[in-house]
Amino acid sequence: MARVQVLLADDEPFILKGLQMLIDWELYGCEIAGTASNGLEAYNIIKSKKIDLAIVDIRMPELTGLELISRVKEEGGLDTDFVILSGFSDFEYAQTALRLGVVDYLLKPVSQKQLVNLLRKIGVKKDADNVMQEHAEKLRRACLVQYLVAILGGKSNQHQVDYVCENLVTEGKLNFVHVTLDNVSSLEEMTDEEVSEIKKKVVENCREFLGKYSDHLLPEAEGFEEDFEIGFLYCSEMAREAGKNDREYLEELRKAAMRNIPIEVVLLVGKTVSEPGKLAASYNGACELRYFRSFQKGSSVYFYEDDMAVPHSQAKEMIHKDAADDLVNAVIKHDHDEISACVDKLFENMESSRFNRFLNLNINYFLFRMIHLAVEIDETVEQDNILLYISDDVFVPGKNFKEHFRNFALEYSDYLTQLKKDSGHRGLKEVERYIQEHYAENLTLRDLGKMYYINSSYLGQLFHKKYGISFKDYLNNCRITAAAEMLLKTDRKVADIAADVGYKDIDYFVSKFIEINGCTPTKYRRNV
Repeated sequence: MARVQVLLADDEPFILKGLQMLIDWELYGCEIAGTASNGLEAYNIIKSKKIDLAIVDIRMPELTGLELISRVKEEGGLDTDFVILSGFSDFEYAQTALRLGVVDYLLKPVSQKQLVNLLRKIGVKKDADNVMQEHAEKLRRACLVQYLVAILGGKSNQHQVDYVCENLVTEGKLNFVHVTLDNVSSLEEMTDEEVSEIKKKVVENCREFLGKYSDHLLPEAEGFEEDFEIGFLYCSEMAREAGKNDREYLEELRKAAMRNIPIEVVLLVGKTVSEPGKLAASYNGACELRYFRSFQKGSSVYFYEDDMAVPHSQAKEMIHKDAADDLVNAVIKHDHDEISACVDKLFENMESSRFNRFLNLNINYFLFRMIHLAVEIDETVEQDNILLYISDDVFVPGKNFKEHFRNFALEYSDYLTQLKKDSGHRGLKEVERYIQEHYAENLTLRDLGKMYYINSSYLGQLFHKKYGISFKDYLNNCRITAAAEMLLKTDRKVADIAADVGYKDIDYFVSKFIEINGCTPTKYRRNV
């Protein structure tokens, strides 16, 4: 049986090479008949050879992907199927490609699974109408996500707002909601694939619960501040239709999301707005709630209006700035006795206030001061790491809030002092040496921090500052490097090598190997 002749065209050499090595093309009945770095070169190859499938970038010099397809279609006589490569910003162009009759489009960066699914789809030759309908739905969903992200970031135009209104239910009150996986310490102990599977299950559960409103979920949107969050656009019409109030409906959604997963789910409901164009304010409000719940754990659904909003006329009286500033200065001086005394003074002032919401403003004021102090000491410090440190390392269940806050102030003062010292870099060398010798074990920042007496959040920052990558990526690199050496020096099975370097999931090992080395383990062994 003749092999499918494939042309790859992209002006990025790295992407072109990556596509060639991403899969074993022969295994799927294909042969790379040619590669091109621009549209005109691709056109000449198609004219001179029989090309069954052309995978082309939507943006190329000489001829764009769309111009190439249009020219080939206009001339006729060539039986070539086209697949478009595009990024999020190109989806409107991709709609044009759809009208030109492309077989499919692939979203950059292309994954092995995407490519395999494409080839299987080409091989099976699905009914053309069903394929077109599927493509149209993928484009619609991708545009919807792109436009919603633009709106949440406050960078949308009227066309994008109108598109969202056409595709989602936006009548009544609107809130952006963070569907957050709770118990961050447990998640940090898990592998990336384990967390990904949990998130996937949460999304499935939410989609099943939401039914016709499932488009309101944003699991695939990038840019959320936490790895453990799923976006959700809530509309009061959902609760009204179900005969419930907002809190009842969202609590039912939360419980449905947790079905058959080992992690608690918490909802952070941003500020209520009246129209989609104002959703950026709701998104920012949901993000503010993340700071608040670092100190006020115990609830399952947080509402901005209930937990954060403070009447402007009351704000000045509610902030005890002098007492809070005294505490900040004590933290800077690293004086534990003075810190403890300042905490007592601040709480004495707050307890004398006749307002019930004094807590929010004072805690946020102090917290922002603490974050800025860390950034002033080391500009490479990541705020997400600080928040993780606040919410997980400091909080002790069962303690009253005042003791929790005192503990945080003392611990954070220690953290800032450690951040100032250069001795942490010497400790990093010992940690690196240990990782090189024990990379196959279940290593975590928390355990390494305890072992070498370095705060785990600070240790993570040291890795990022020195290597520009996270601790998990550093560990993965060590494991894949060791695996590559075993592939060359032994004839052992890939699955056995994966287990030896610390991977329980062979698929995850292969995906990481491709990510780092540009090809599968088997092809790496054969090529080298």
